[in-house]
Amino acid sequence: MNRMWPGAVAPALLAVVGSQATSQFTPYQLDTATTLLAFLSLAQSWNILAGYGGLVSLGVSAFAGTGAYCAGLLEIHAGVGYVPAVAAAALGGAVLAGLLAVPLLRLRGDYFSIGTLAAALALQAWVVNWSYAGGSTGLNLPAAGVPGPVEVFQLACFVGAAAMITTHLVARSGYGMRLKAVRDDEPAAAALGVSVFRHRLGALTVSGALSGLTGALLALQQLSFEPGGMLGLNWTVNALLMTVVGGIGTVVGPAVGAVVVYYLLTKQLESYQTAGIIVEGVLLVLIVRFAPQGLWPLLTRGLARVRSRRAAPLRAPEPPARGQFEGG
Repeated sequence: MNRMWPGAVAPALLAVVGSQATSQFTPYQLDTATTLLAFLSLAQSWNILAGYGGLVSLGVSAFAGTGAYCAGLLEIHAGVGYVPAVAAAALGGAVLAGLLAVPLLRLRGDYFSIGTLAAALALQAWVVNWSYAGGSTGLNLPAAGVPGPVEVFQLACFVGAAAMITTHLVARSGYGMRLKAVRDDEPAAAALGVSVFRHRLGALTVSGALSGLTGALLALQQLSFEPGGMLGLNWTVNALLMTVVGGIGTVVGPAVGAVVVYYLLTKQLESYQTAGIIVEGVLLVLIVRFAPQGLWPLLTRGLARVRSRRAAPLRAPEPPARGQFEGG
C-alpha cells in the first residue's frame, strides 16, 4: 500500500502547481492546455477499460456526451452552478455504464466493441430527436453560470489529476491485479474465484464516470455543443489513438500519447489538416509495427538498458590458461 501513494500524490501536486500558475499563460495557451488535459482524461478512461480490463470500447463518446448534456441541462433548466453540474456529469456517466453493463458485459471480444458502438450511435440519434436537450441544434450554456478560462483550466487540472490517480490506483491495487487476471485468462481467473462480471462492471463504471467528468469539462470549455460533435465518434478515435501510441495498459502511456498526438501533431499541423491526418495514420502504422506496446514502454526499456550498461562492473581479464606460456 505504501508504494501506491507516491504515484497517486504526484499528479495531485502537479495539478495544484499548474492550476496556480495561470498568470504565466496566455488565453490561447490556457485553451490548449485545457484540451490536452481533457484528452488525457479520455485516454485514461479508455485505458482503464481496455488496457486493464481487456474490453475494447468504441463508446467513449456516449459517456462523454452524457456528462456534457447532464451538466448543460442542469445549468440551463435547473440553474445550478457548474461545480454540482460537473459532479452530476460524473454520476451520469457512471449510471449509464451501470445501465449498459447488463447487456454489454454478456458480450465478448469484437461483439462487445460493436455493442458499445451501437449504444453510442443510438444515444446520439435519441438526443438529436430530444427537443428538451435542444435537438439537432444542441445547447448554449448560460454565460452567467459558466466559469472563465482560468477556472476551466483549473478544473481541467483537477480532472487530469483524477484520471491519473484513478489509473494508478487501478494498476497497483488488488482489484487491478484481479482485473488484469480476468483480462489475461478469464476462465482461469473465474476458476480461482474472481468474479468476472463484478470486476468488469467496476472498470466500466469507473471509465464511464471519468468520461462523463471529462464531457462536462468539454461542455464548459466549448460553451455550445450539438449531438454531432459531442456525441460523435471523434472522442473515441482520439482516446484509442492516444492510448495505443503512448502505451496501453500503462499509467504514463496515455499521457505521453495525448502530448504526442494532440500537441506535437494535431496542434502543430492544424493549418494542414490533410497532412495531419496522414501523419497520424503513418505514425500509428509505424508504432503498431515497430513498437506495438507503445512509446512509453519502448522508452522505459531503452532507459533500463542504458542504466544496466552503466551499472555493469568492468570484467577483469581472465587469467591465462595453465600451460599457455609453457614450451612444448
